[in-house]
Amino acid sequence: MTEQKKRRNWGGYAASIPFFLLVIFFLIAPLSNMVRESFISPESGAVTLANYLDVLSKPIYLASIRNSLYLTFISTVVGLVLSFIAAMATAQATKNLSSKFLSILNMVANFAGLPLAFAFIILVGKSGVLIEILDQFGIPLLDDFNIYSSQGLLLVFVYFQIPLGTLVLLPSFQSIRKEWKESAALMKASPFQFWWHIGIPVLLPSLADTFSMLFANALTAYATPYMMISTNYPLLPIKITSMFTGEMAQQQELGSALSITMMLIMLLVIFLCNMVKKIFYKGGNS
Repeated sequence: MTEQKKRRNWGGYAASIPFFLLVIFFLIAPLSNMVRESFISPESGAVTLANYLDVLSKPIYLASIRNSLYLTFISTVVGLVLSFIAAMATAQATKNLSSKFLSILNMVANFAGLPLAFAFIILVGKSGVLIEILDQFGIPLLDDFNIYSSQGLLLVFVYFQIPLGTLVLLPSFQSIRKEWKESAALMKASPFQFWWHIGIPVLLPSLADTFSMLFANALTAYATPYMMISTNYPLLPIKITSMFTGEMAQQQELGSALSITMMLIMLLVIFLCNMVKKIFYKGGNS
């Protein structure tokens, strides 16, 4: 039996070799090279912190970080609230209606990138279909709306956050037991009181995980904002890409520093979300 177990263990290790090779060559190696280049001076090749000092001091890079954080945080918070409402409505709907809504969510969740930007330009661009229809009825509701501004980007970001957040949150609503709602109703608690005191605390770990996922999803978005505003509104992913694929002189060292900065921001958000979960669990245990 011992020999058979050893053979099974070695067989499992051998089967996992392709996975570890993929991790090494497509994750660890590129990340190690990026970290190394971020500390290299492009002029002399010496080890330096000048790339990070440029990132944290030059206005163009600070603006890209600030704009990305603004769009990411606002779209994540709004998307999380709307996703919570949509997931709650889906969990309480009939099986037939819930199945149809999930089919629509799966389709919309994959509608991103260039097609999404093109769709919004067609709908609410300067001569968009929706704007023309409203003008025909004399409704100047979207006359001052500019899809090629930060407000337009925020609308698009919120749009593609909702399907992903809903799909991620929906399984966690199964942890809300029907008996809890019935007990709260017997104690004459309103639906708001139930969700505020029972539902949301139970779902808090899932909400924290969903927040970190939506944050990373918005922070790294590239294709949609690039098609809509190109370089007119500096964003961190667009600025990073221009460092590696720009028509002018490439600045891979500075691009690596920007990439590491973006990674550190995401790691900080994930760390804070995990801290919230740990505080919540400690409070529940006490």
